[in-house]
Amino acid sequence: MLRRLFWNPLIWFALVALAFGSVVSAQRTLTVTGIHQDEAGPLPADMRLGLFAVQGGVASSEEIGSTRMIAGTFEFLLPAELTDERFLRPLVSGSFPLAFMIGNEFVVDRAGVNFISGVLHPYQDRCGSEGFDNLRDTRYASTIPELPNFGGFFNLVYVSQDVVLRTTPFEFRLRQGWNAVLSRFEGNRMLYEVVSDLDINILTYGPSIPAQDPLPCP
Repeated sequence: MLRRLFWNPLIWFALVALAFGSVVSAQRTLTVTGIHQDEAGPLPADMRLGLFAVQGGVASSEEIGSTRMIAGTFEFLLPAELTDERFLRPLVSGSFPLAFMIGNEFVVDRAGVNFISGVLHPYQDRCGSEGFDNLRDTRYASTIPELPNFGGFFNLVYVSQDVVLRTTPFEFRLRQGWNAVLSRFEGNRMLYEVVSDLDINILTYGPSIPAQDPLPCP
């Protein structure tokens, strides 16, 4: 009886499906919702919110992904899988992928993990390409996005595998995919949390000055 159950193809299919579901559920997607306000006046109708990799302390000129804004509001799903892995770099002990943290070096609990630090920037999609064109679109310079009812900061970090970053006296458990790491002061303590959804307010002061006049649309 047990042998017949063991070799039953339906049982094997169910076990494989269960295992696959466990793997999929371990991958973290990140949802960012919020509102973009500009002190210079009403926003153009063709605004998008882009996700850019941080390289050498500055945002890349190529986006990882973006979403359209509707009347300054947005809902941005950052998927667990990357379509472009060019921005990945090794995550090793001693590296510091998180800004606004306590400043200690991290110890990584496993080798072979790659990561990306990301930053959000609003921009005007002047030609309607539904993607950032560095020669034609206008990126808006924003302050650090605020977290309503939080009073702290956040970091966007993608990791290629589940990993734990340890530093005295904290540890950060990051799941494969995009993670938002929140940090805030409570009294004289710094508290941290890793979450899979964010609600943010972005404040800008008009478009940033381009290095040259944008090219006309093709």
